[in-house]
Amino acid sequence: MTAPDKYSWPWRTLWLIPVTLFAVLTIIATGGGGGDDGGGSNGGGDPGPVIILPTYNFFITNLPDDNLFTASVGSGLTVSIDIDGLLHNSVDLSVNAANEVTFLSYMIRASSSLDLVISSGDVFPFDGTIAVIVTEDITIDFDGFPTSGAFNVVTPSGTIAVTIVTGGVQLSLDGGLEIFYTWDEFGNLLDDETQEAWVRLASLAGSSFEFLYDFVFEVADILDELELATLNNPLIESCDMFTGTPPDGVLAQGDMTVTWTGSGELSTGDDFNWQFNQCWFDEPNESVDELLNGTVRLEEYTETVDFNTNTLFEIGFGSLSGGPGGVIFDLTVSETVENDGVFTIPAENVITVTGGFAMIIQSP
Repeated sequence: MTAPDKYSWPWRTLWLIPVTLFAVLTIIATGGGGGDDGGGSNGGGDPGPVIILPTYNFFITNLPDDNLFTASVGSGLTVSIDIDGLLHNSVDLSVNAANEVTFLSYMIRASSSLDLVISSGDVFPFDGTIAVIVTEDITIDFDGFPTSGAFNVVTPSGTIAVTIVTGGVQLSLDGGLEIFYTWDEFGNLLDDETQEAWVRLASLAGSSFEFLYDFVFEVADILDELELATLNNPLIESCDMFTGTPPDGVLAQGDMTVTWTGSGELSTGDDFNWQFNQCWFDEPNESVDELLNGTVRLEEYTETVDFNTNTLFEIGFGSLSGGPGGVIFDLTVSETVENDGVFTIPAENVITVTGGFAMIIQSP
């Protein structure tokens, strides 16, 4: 195992993992929960399993108190993501006969934009705010890299165009010469102190998109646990076992706990606490192990079925119009370094994640 780059985000990379299979949304698809009827009535009787559509829109926005989703790296770099209104997205699904869902790909829609508020001291060649604007729909397959799209990074000194092409990206500054980078090269630009600041800012923008959407889909993954959590409250699951001897002071195997604060049946407005206690994630093909500690609060659960068509209409946490709730983080995410069989977690390999976002998955 080797140390990660000192500014890179230590999180599982959705652009790199195989197709992810999980039963997201099956709490409602199998009849669980007690959401609203979306304006319709089923007219009595059992309508059968709720229909999950092959495509859903989903939206991400700031928390109502503007407690921005923020990552603070142990090396001194802090980045806050300030979403401009709504991030507009869609996700394509495959649904089998048992209503189990496979996420196939997702798209970040053109005109979506966010600001990155960067505080870096002397560890990164920029302090201040840059705008990231999606200029062409960005499509990401869950079994590979982004396949198409483009975004601009607007800085005080110029505009960087980032265009996704086969095998990587092309970067240009203020309409100048386009420079091609493979995906690996693009990710590594962030840490390369020999590169110009504008190139590293482009890499930071791409990494920030990746970091945000990794967490969004991790939260989507927990949706299929919520009904089970109401029946086994609190729901406690073991995390991965650390292979070898873990760093000093860390358990070889921790756990995660989902606690429901409601009663009766799962209903719109319910809250959950998702607690990580020395929780290892062992990725088979990754060079490092990741450790999570802390809490994710899932507030103001939303679940709506349109009984006119018996389809899932909406599910998520929080509101898109400034109402209460959302997904709120108080986490540390750490990566190991191995040296002659001894594993440690250097301070620069620890990211503190705070703030959060509201997220709603909705019928198109």
